[in-house]
Amino acid sequence: MAQFKTQDLLPDTTVICAGDSFLVKFSEDQVNRLATYTWQTPKAIIVHSKQIYLKYKGLHIVKINDGKKQLIDTTYLKLNEKPKLKLRDTSLCGQPIHLHLTNKSYKYTWSTGETGDQIKIERPGTYWVKANNKGCFFSDTFKVIQANVAIPNFTREITMCENEPGKILSIKAPADVKLFWNTGANTPSINATKEGLYWVKSTSAQCGIKTDSVTIKYKNCDCDIFIPNSFTPNDDERNDHFAPVFQCDYNYFQITIMDRWGNTVYTSTNINAKWDGRFKGNPCPDDVYVYRLEAVQKGNDKKVIRNGHISLFR
Repeated sequence: MAQFKTQDLLPDTTVICAGDSFLVKFSEDQVNRLATYTWQTPKAIIVHSKQIYLKYKGLHIVKINDGKKQLIDTTYLKLNEKPKLKLRDTSLCGQPIHLHLTNKSYKYTWSTGETGDQIKIERPGTYWVKANNKGCFFSDTFKVIQANVAIPNFTREITMCENEPGKILSIKAPADVKLFWNTGANTPSINATKEGLYWVKSTSAQCGIKTDSVTIKYKNCDCDIFIPNSFTPNDDERNDHFAPVFQCDYNYFQITIMDRWGNTVYTSTNINAKWDGRFKGNPCPDDVYVYRLEAVQKGNDKKVIRNGHISLFR
């Protein structure tokens, strides 16, 4: 029986992605064009084929007879798994979305430029992520829309002056969002007529049921500064401006308002000035802003510093 001579025609190991195939064929510089072939794969024996697509994991053997000599060579086919991703379209429901991808062995590239296995999404839009597993790639695209959701304007605790004429708690709620307060009201605003815990439940088709709460406390404000926690600069001549209300005279006053990223959108040393919700003439978006107020009382030079949040609704 003729002996086959081992020939270095194939790499010892061939690596491809699962589901792909690798074409093996030889040039006339390597093998006589009149040669005959016998291929042995993990699945079958194939004869009289000058080329073959490798796609099954395991040892592949080729025997070649060119009439003068008989050659044999092997390659072991390894399969790398293609990444599997299936990201669904989702909605922003008043809070940032935190996406965590489960396979930490993959390398990721996001449309935002980030490269980790998680991402924080704060704005609606179309996003994509590409996963790389040892040279095998898969990408997925998903959309994030801004959902209709009620946005409370309060924090965990609010202190109000006893003599305030209206102790209002407000929520921005689109028409298709249903509200229910623990007072029994179902309106966007209520009057906090007494101290205690107030909670509101909102229901929407996209974001489901969400609940938020606030504790209201009263204090004597004989000489205090009343600072509204929300305003609606929509030119309806109701609550269109933000301005502190003073019950005493002050020698010095300054207020600074910043957005959530720390950018100053309004500042003034005029105690009678009012913010119209604009920055450089352009309307600021609906959001929660941070203020810092400093004032010095006339007569006793007592310095007052107040920090807090303002909700801008249009």
